[in-house]
Amino acid sequence: LITAIGHIKLTDFGLSKIGLMNRATLLCENYMDIADTQQFTDKQLCGTPEYIAPEVILRQGYGKPVDWWALGVILYEFLIGIVPFMADTPEHLFAKIVNEEAEFPEEEEALPTEAEFLIKRLLEKDPVERLGSAGGAQQLMNDPFFAGLNFKSLLRQKAEFVPQLEGEEDTSYFDARTDRFVIFIF
Repeated sequence: LITAIGHIKLTDFGLSKIGLMNRATLLCENYMDIADTQQFTDKQLCGTPEYIAPEVILRQGYGKPVDWWALGVILYEFLIGIVPFMADTPEHLFAKIVNEEAEFPEEEEALPTEAEFLIKRLLEKDPVERLGSAGGAQQLMNDPFFAGLNFKSLLRQKAEFVPQLEGEEDTSYFDARTDRFVIFIF
């Protein structure tokens, strides 16, 4: 979301808590054996497949570390242009998320070391070891990737783009669904 003063906000729409399921996530219900942990108890499989953390796929239950995983996926996508794990089916996608490590560009395409290291720690398969799991947002804010960033003054900085809105429900900066999904019939 973009605020009225031009700042971007990541939000959680509560998908996992109100029970709205993406049908694709249901295809994997019997894909893997159910493991159990004491720390994370909510075992419902829900979410956008590319962003689902391994512990959710493995039905181990989950907690806040799934949000740190999703942040790692988002940062990877922002910096590289694609999600870290892709496949033709949800089953293959879930297998990659659980069993493979994210690949990073090399040579002239390589990310700065701090960026790659941050993403790798956010995409840690073990939720207890994942960056942010032990120290929350403060642990993330102390990461070398954010060195020199003053979080206290961040929201006071002028944004590069400030939308000119006519009201709270103004969607003029977005394409209409009919404009985005043009179907050609031959």
